[in-house]
Amino acid sequence: MRSKGLLIIGLIFCLGAPLAAQVNVRGQILLPGGDVPNKEIRFFLSSDDGRVNQFQFTDSNGRFVLVRLDGSVSYTITVEADPPNYGRTRYSFIPAYQQVVRVILERAPEPRPAEPTTVSAASGYRPNPKATELHKKALKEIEKGQFVLAEQYLHQASSADPKFAAAFNDLGALLMQQNRHAEAEPILRQAAEADPKFVHALLNLGITLNRVQKYGEAIPILRELLRLAPNVVAAHAHLGLALTETDQFEEAERELLRAVRTPGPEEVLGQLYLGKLYARTGQFEKGIAALEAYLRKAPHAANAGEVRGLMERMKKELQGRR
Repeated sequence: MRSKGLLIIGLIFCLGAPLAAQVNVRGQILLPGGDVPNKEIRFFLSSDDGRVNQFQFTDSNGRFVLVRLDGSVSYTITVEADPPNYGRTRYSFIPAYQQVVRVILERAPEPRPAEPTTVSAASGYRPNPKATELHKKALKEIEKGQFVLAEQYLHQASSADPKFAAAFNDLGALLMQQNRHAEAEPILRQAAEADPKFVHALLNLGITLNRVQKYGEAIPILRELLRLAPNVVAAHAHLGLALTETDQFEEAERELLRAVRTPGPEEVLGQLYLGKLYARTGQFEKGIAALEAYLRKAPHAANAGEVRGLMERMKKELQGRR
């Protein structure tokens, strides 16, 4: 199952089938056009329960075998970006329901600044059969890039079971991917209300509140998320932004420094927010260093010109102090 633009993490389908104790999974990774890669592909295998966290390799045709997986656990395959050949790709599955997987790599995106990462995942709640079926249909449409139809199915799934937090979250994540954050906000609030411990919904809600500039409301949401899951790096980055925008600079710096210590998109985002924080607090040398680090990671970002302009202003301020 490949999601186009929407990260599908840890989906749990209530099919009523018994879960296998241990399962071998065969699969193949293909290039964006469907061709074999003609080289080994290195990918990262992780599991929701944290027991599996390791690198794997394919053969030269992209084929691989994963041995003795727990049939009841959700696993995620992550292939790091190799521009311009392909972009960073994630694929999630539950071995008991999918013993053969086919991962088609995402196309390499045009260079752009790091964007907040939306996530879609199921909480532990088991919805009624009608809602489950509608949710499955929505996910299939997302795989095909049919987002309008997927949105309709997700609306229907959440209406069929108002406690189905995953349906609300997936709908909110879909809207976020289309920059429809004002519409996503009430949907994601419903997801968080349906399951207050649903970490993915809390992250999406916090990101969305930041995007609609409700920074004060985002802060307690992201703090609660980190209480439940302290190692969610994206939450540190977005909490740091919210704290910066509400002039809580000391705590903001601590959160952003946590974000930049972990390689990945949140590290890039954290450097950008650190640069803005230091610019606002007059720590221009630190601000220039953070923004230089950001531009090294995202040299062709859409906001690169704006960032360079901010750096020039800070350099002039430093010269004026000397």
